[in-house]
Amino acid sequence: MESNVKNTESINVYEMFQRIVPTYDLLNHLFSFNIDKHWRKRMAELADVQSAFSMLDVCTGTADVAIAFARFNPALRVVGIDFSEGMLERGVKKVESAGLSDRIELKRQDALDIDLPANSYDIVCVAFGLRNLPDRERGIFEMARMARGGGRVVILEFVPPRKTLFGRIYGWYLRNVMPAIGGIVSRYRPSYTYLYSSISGFLEPDNVLEIMSRAGIDRPQAVSLSGGIAYIFHGTKKG
Repeated sequence: MESNVKNTESINVYEMFQRIVPTYDLLNHLFSFNIDKHWRKRMAELADVQSAFSMLDVCTGTADVAIAFARFNPALRVVGIDFSEGMLERGVKKVESAGLSDRIELKRQDALDIDLPANSYDIVCVAFGLRNLPDRERGIFEMARMARGGGRVVILEFVPPRKTLFGRIYGWYLRNVMPAIGGIVSRYRPSYTYLYSSISGFLEPDNVLEIMSRAGIDRPQAVSLSGGIAYIFHGTKKG
C-alpha cells in the first residue's frame, strides 16, 4: 500500500483499500489458513528483530507486522506508514488493544517519498505491500534510504505462481476461489480480482534481489515460503 498517489491506477488501489478495511484482517487470515502468522515470525527472525531498537514498517496496513515485531522485542520502537486512512485507523485501535501505543506510532506517508529521517532505522520492512506500489524499484530504494548502515531490509511478498503442479493449483485458487469468497465477504469483488493480477504481475525473485543489490543492500537473499507461494527477501545495508 502507499500514499500520495496521483495516477488512475493508484487512486483505484487507494479506494479499494479504503472499502475493504472492515474485512481485511479476517480475509487475510482466512485465505492464508493462518500461515501468515508463521510467515511474520520467520520474517522477524530474518530481520534479527531481537537485536534492533528502531523499525520502519512500510505499507503497514492494519499494523499486524508492527505489532508482531514489537511483541517479539520489548525494546523495539516502531514507526508504521501507510496511505490509507481507514487502514491506519483500524491499526491504531489494534495497537491500543495490544497495549503498544507507547512503542508503535502510525503515520500517513508516501512509500515512494518517505518524509522521515534517512539512515535511521535498524530494520526497514514491508509485508505484502511492495506489489501495490506503482514503482516497485523506487519503493525498494526508499526502504534502503531509510535504513542505517548495517541495518536490515526485509520484504515479505507473494510472487507469481510457480510453473509446477502446486503452482498451477495455487494459481487457480487465486484466480477463482479468492475472488468469489472475498467478494461475498467484503462485498467488493474487484479487490480480490486485483489480488490475482497484482501477484501474477509481480517481479520474479531474481529481479527483486537484483534491485535490492543496486539499492545498496549487501548480498540480499531470498527465502521461499510454503512451496513458493511467498518469499522473504532480506539483506543488510552497506556502510
